[in-house]
Amino acid sequence: MSKKKLFLLFALIVVVGVGLLALNFNSSKNLEVSPRQGDVVETIYGLGTVVSDQVYHVRTGIGISLQDVFVEEGQSVVPGTKLLKLDEFIQKSPIEGVVTGITFKKGELVPAQATLLTVTNLKTLYLEASLEQQSVLRVKKDQVVKVSFESLRSEKLEGKVVSVYPREKQFIVRVDLPNWPLGVLPGMTADLAIVVGQKNQVTLIPLAALSGGKVTRVRDGKKEKIDVTIGAIDASWAEVTSNNIEFSDKVLVKSK
Repeated sequence: MSKKKLFLLFALIVVVGVGLLALNFNSSKNLEVSPRQGDVVETIYGLGTVVSDQVYHVRTGIGISLQDVFVEEGQSVVPGTKLLKLDEFIQKSPIEGVVTGITFKKGELVPAQATLLTVTNLKTLYLEASLEQQSVLRVKKDQVVKVSFESLRSEKLEGKVVSVYPREKQFIVRVDLPNWPLGVLPGMTADLAIVVGQKNQVTLIPLAALSGGKVTRVRDGKKEKIDVTIGAIDASWAEVTSNNIEFSDKVLVKSK
């Protein structure tokens, strides 16, 4: 290869390299974003599980023979429906519901404390979610909860927090829905958004502008890193409660 061609190739590589550096520099350039006035809704997110409020388990205190079974899984029952026969005793259902489990077959010997049969009321449902300590401290009774089932995203469902309580080193939030979508069953899951705070017409800056409680403010063309006091936040915006951010300012946000 001639010296001229080598020189041209080298020059091309340099030009491409400079172009890539410039492109990378521009892509990492910060954006200047104006604060705005608006509303911010603070939410805590969790995964809720559908639970029945009324479940009846048939158990025995001693080992016993299962003489007969009068129902099958999936069958609807009402109070008084015959479920099974243990020796000479016939067990009836005390609740309305659906038979959701039969563990033993006719003629088998049932050990003590074993569950023979389960009846679940599918009409008395609620949602429960386990939250971390930091989150659950902000959850209170009667707070509004936005509920969304994966296959029913178009349906706008809204419930309320009924109670918050501990269970075996977990922190449980119970949520009631006034109206349940058709076909929802115990064991199904839903996304929960618990509204723990709402501020209206406040000064907001992008959440991405914050770094360690500081923002870079641009005022009259001058950039300065300042401390700001933050109030309510949502997924994208943060309320500024300190008086050092004005609507005429800009804040720097790293472009992606």
